Amino acid sequence: MLFAGIACNLSDDGPEGTAVSDNGSNGPSVTPVSRPPSVPAGAQEVEEDTLLGEIERRANQPPNGIKTRALLTAACQDEVMVLWTDAESIHAALPCDRFWNDETVRAFSSQEVAIKLTVDSTRFQIFVETLAGGQAEFTVGGIWVE
Repeated sequence: MLFAGIACNLSDDGPEGTAVSDNGSNGPSVTPVSRPPSVPAGAQEVEEDTLLGEIERRANQPPNGIKTRALLTAACQDEVMVLWTDAESIHAALPCDRFWNDETVRAFSSQEVAIKLTVDSTRFQIFVETLAGGQAEFTVGGIWVE
């Protein structure tokens, strides 16, 4: 009979007493940026976590898309990224140098996607997942959906 033991270190120290990073998860609260001028007036500010579709993955089975949408295209201009789907457009404050390059835009375009919009006191985030398994995550300054 084989027994495995697991030791737990309950301190805030890593190996040999080195500090462990919390990756900013306990950092200061964030404040959304003001609505950029290029965000349409009809776009609603996202104020709570929102799921735009979902992808279920199970071992040895193809992924199951639930209320997914087609990502038509995406772009970033004037520090605002936009994801256009067949159901809505998502606008977010993001420095364009942190957005996809043209090759990545082409790879994600025309894919069935689920999009998770996270809004809490420490971050604003957009997570895009394709049925094929591609994933992208953006930490942004504010999110609006039209």
